[in-house]
Amino acid sequence: MNTPDILTPELINPLTYQSFKKLVDELVTDNLTTGPDQTEERIAFTKLNQQRMKRVEKQFKMDPELLASLQQPRPEWHWVVLVESWCGDGAQQLPALAAIADAVPTIELTVILRDENPAWMDTCLTNGSRAIPKLICLNADTNERLFTWGPWPLAILEQVLQLKEKNPNATKEEVHTLVHTLYAKDRSQSLQQDLLRLAQSVIPVQEKEEGLVA
Repeated sequence: MNTPDILTPELINPLTYQSFKKLVDELVTDNLTTGPDQTEERIAFTKLNQQRMKRVEKQFKMDPELLASLQQPRPEWHWVVLVESWCGDGAQQLPALAAIADAVPTIELTVILRDENPAWMDTCLTNGSRAIPKLICLNADTNERLFTWGPWPLAILEQVLQLKEKNPNATKEEVHTLVHTLYAKDRSQSLQQDLLRLAQSVIPVQEKEEGLVA
């Protein structure tokens, strides 16, 4: 996928993770969801995702190898995460991303809504679709894009592809059931393994450029 190295569109209504959670709580109270499509299905998913986020927060455990890798000397990072309150995958991934960023002072996390930020979303499409969540990792000083991730951890994507290979007529509901069952078993480990691989591929290059290693 060809994407620009420097990504600097304006962030529309940027949120911290805590302010995103507050937004979700308010939406649930008001029986609403994010985005222009205020359907009963999306409103119901927002309520379900409120509980999913709380569960992930309670269960999350930081991978020591990932933490050690992210704590290596490097320029500060800015993580921009595209999501919506009705997105089940976002509810499963965002709390873990927030916990990782919170554990590493050199990572700043910003949450933006997909439908309010098409200029960002359209630079990281998945097979031409606006699939979320998407994490864009930027050098905080230069805005150089270092990597993107999402919408699914690689290990979960592989199992979805296996399901579709065995059953080409698998329904959307069957895929969603499989994915969320895998999330419950995985407890953010596959996400962290993906981030570890990405960090290891980026940090050594940055260290050399900054003269931090021989």
